[in-house]
Amino acid sequence: MKKVLRQVVRKTTKTNRKQKLLKRSRRKNGIKLTQRRRTIKLRKRPLRTIKFRKRLLRKVKKRLRRSKSLRLTPQVKQPPPLLNVPVVYEPLNVPHAPLLEPKPKLSVIVPILNEEKFLPLFLESVASYADEILIVDGGSTDDSVNIINQWKNRANIRLFQIKQTGLPYSDDWNESIVRNFLVDQATGDWIMAIDADEIMDDSFRDALPRLMLQKEADAISFPWVQFWMNPQTVRISAPNDEHWSVNKWFMWRNHMGIRYDDAKNHCKVHLFGRYMWEIPNRAEPISAFHYHYAFGSRVKANDNRRRDIDQYLGKPVDRIEYDIVTKPFTEKHPAVMERYFAKMV
Repeated sequence: MKKVLRQVVRKTTKTNRKQKLLKRSRRKNGIKLTQRRRTIKLRKRPLRTIKFRKRLLRKVKKRLRRSKSLRLTPQVKQPPPLLNVPVVYEPLNVPHAPLLEPKPKLSVIVPILNEEKFLPLFLESVASYADEILIVDGGSTDDSVNIINQWKNRANIRLFQIKQTGLPYSDDWNESIVRNFLVDQATGDWIMAIDADEIMDDSFRDALPRLMLQKEADAISFPWVQFWMNPQTVRISAPNDEHWSVNKWFMWRNHMGIRYDDAKNHCKVHLFGRYMWEIPNRAEPISAFHYHYAFGSRVKANDNRRRDIDQYLGKPVDRIEYDIVTKPFTEKHPAVMERYFAKMV
């Protein structure tokens, strides 16, 4: 295109120069052209050629300007053509990955007093499923506190000191104050209240995620298996003494107002005056084993059920208000207790 433009400019300049030289030579030689002659002369082919070349030159410049503007203007991508999609259509059934909910956490709360015999077994069991373990020591004089401190490197344990006054395991104890303090300290989504002499069945660890993810119940009870004098005998309820080997509320949902009542000993959990059987609840067939009375005469000297112990050992009792009823143990002990029994043999 530039080459053509240069040729057109060169030819136009050459023609104009020839015309000027011709006019100058005629004036010099005295040749006068009439108006008609000049008009005829100017309308000859060279004039039309000049006009044509000028017009061609304008077209060439116009094309050059257009091509230059196209080069400088950024190219805009044209949108893809619209697909011929019908107005009404069925969405594709594409499987989506489920949204992962955050894993619920479990806080275990337990008050203790001189539990050096059970604490190693209890902590080994609870540390396998609890996210945090909250313990209140009521003034232990044995090795309980040292055992807990040794376990702090292996589990998330928080230890508090609230010294108990009066006779342990009696109405002087103000048990509800201690237990409600532990409820207030718990940060998990669920709370589990279990004593140091209680061990959950091994199947509880695998069932715990399912129990905490369910939405139907706010409180969960478990069979409470209480051994009597040896690990192969279970004490059951009797007339006038109906709290042996029954279901017990061990777990409930946190941050909804469930607390202990004001009883000083053997306090119970409730929700604004309603007890657990009055709110959405469920019973799980996973046993919780109570080993406090499983070792015969080696029970605590300050136990508050001395009449039962004295009756078993043949000591004189003022009056017998109820019978002690037992049955053989037919389940399987937790693995931590099986190892402990094997060492005792």
